[in-house]
Amino acid sequence: MNFYINTERLTLRPFRESDASSLNAIANQPYVLKWMPDWESDVEDTTCLIQYFISQYTLAGKYKARVMFAVELGGKVIGMVGIGNKKEVENEIEIAYFVSEAYTGKGYITEAAKAVSHWALDNLKMEYLIAIVEPDNYPSQRVVEKCGFSKIDKRMILNSGESEEKPFFYYRLYNA
Repeated sequence: MNFYINTERLTLRPFRESDASSLNAIANQPYVLKWMPDWESDVEDTTCLIQYFISQYTLAGKYKARVMFAVELGGKVIGMVGIGNKKEVENEIEIAYFVSEAYTGKGYITEAAKAVSHWALDNLKMEYLIAIVEPDNYPSQRVVEKCGFSKIDKRMILNSGESEEKPFFYYRLYNA
């Protein structure tokens, strides 16, 4: 299976251990941690996480997947987009993403998320992909909606990295 995706402006590729410092710097930005607190870590932890990602690429399938892509612009890692089983939502496969605050508002993460969504549905032959988004995370809502996800309902979820349940919009993108 090919884990390289080129879009109009971006290269989406498997992570390498050498990406640890860049990914860690982006993941620890307050802008990212506001929505994804479980990504807070040091470079050593991020290196271990990337090693785990690397071990998971060849195991991806229709019902179990953990495939994370580095989002590159001009050879520089600017974010992450990936899919993975979300235990908090009946172990369905979710898309997740973030981009460095310096690159927000330019459509990069929408471009990357759309490409990975189609890659996942086509290559893994999944029936659907999900996204969960906090009601006040308007930029992320716009991303999933521009990618073709439909809002199904609102659910109370104890998300990873959180200590209390809170509401999330639950979206699905079906394989055509």
